[in-house]
Amino acid sequence: MKSKIILFALSATLLLTGCKVQTAQQYENEQEEEAKKVVVLNDEEQKKAKEKEKEETKETAQDDKGSVTKEVAATSENDTTTSTNSSVSTVEKSTSTPSQTQKPEAKKETTTSNNTSKEQPTKTEKPVKKDEPKKETTVTKKPETTTSTPKPSTPKPSTPEKPVEKPAKKEYATITIGMRTLLNPDHYELLPKNLQSEKYVPASGVLLNNAKIEIKEGDTAWDAISKLRSKYGIYINYEKNPMYGIYIIGINHINEKQAGSLSGWMYTVNGVKAPVGVGNYELEDGDRIELQYTTNGGTDLGW
Repeated sequence: MKSKIILFALSATLLLTGCKVQTAQQYENEQEEEAKKVVVLNDEEQKKAKEKEKEETKETAQDDKGSVTKEVAATSENDTTTSTNSSVSTVEKSTSTPSQTQKPEAKKETTTSNNTSKEQPTKTEKPVKKDEPKKETTVTKKPETTTSTPKPSTPKPSTPEKPVEKPAKKEYATITIGMRTLLNPDHYELLPKNLQSEKYVPASGVLLNNAKIEIKEGDTAWDAISKLRSKYGIYINYEKNPMYGIYIIGINHINEKQAGSLSGWMYTVNGVKAPVGVGNYELEDGDRIELQYTTNGGTDLGW
C-alpha cells in the first residue's frame, strides 16, 4: 500500500513538473510584467501614431489650419483615452483572477493585440488644396502735388477816413420893431380910427424887441424879417419894387402915409441906415436889424 502511494506521488510530481504548474504568486508576477510590456508597447505605438498625425497635419495646415488642427486634436484625445482605457482594462483583467494554466495568457495576448490593432489612429484624408485666387496688386499713384507760389497781395489803397464834421455854428440876427413916433398925439390922431388901439400901436411904442432869428450864409435882411410872420404871427404888407427890390408897405396893419404924406417904414443895420433895400442887404452873424415908423421921412428918428 505504501509503495502505491509513493508511486502515485512520484507520478504526480512528474506530471506537475512536465506541465510546468505555477503557483498563484508566480502567475500574478508574470501578469504584471506582461501588462507593463503592453503599456510600453501601446505608448510607443501612440507616439508613432502622433508623429504620423503631426506630419499629416503639417501638410494640411497651409490651407485650413484652424479646422484641421481641431479635428486632429480631437482624434488624438480620443485615441489616448481609448488606449489608456484599454490598458487599464487589460491590467484589471490580468490582476483580477489568476488561473493555473497558461491558456488565459494566450487569450489576453490576443485581446491586447486586438485592442492595439483597434487603437491604431485613423488616417485623416488630406484635404484637396483649393486654388487661391491671385491677389491683384493695385498700384496707387501718389497725387502730384503742385506747389503754387502765392502772388503777393497788392495792398489796396486805404481810403482816408473822412474827418468828422463838426456841426456848423449857428448864426443869428436880432430884429426890433418900434413906432415911438406915433406916441405923439398929433401923429396918433392922424391914424384911421380903427387902428387907434394898443392892439396895433403898443403903449410902449415897441412891437418887438431884439427877437433872435436864425440865419445862414447868404441870407438877406428880408429873409430874416419874413420869418417873423411864421414865428410871431406879425402881419407884414410888402411889394416888389424895381428900384429897391422888396419894399415894406406896412407892419401890424400900420401902413405908409397913414400918419402923413412922408410917413412910412425905414430900417437900419447895427444902428446905420442901410444904403440898399432889405432884399439886397446880406446879413452876417450877430447883425442887429431895427425897423422904425417915421412920420416925416426919417428926420424925427434922427436918420
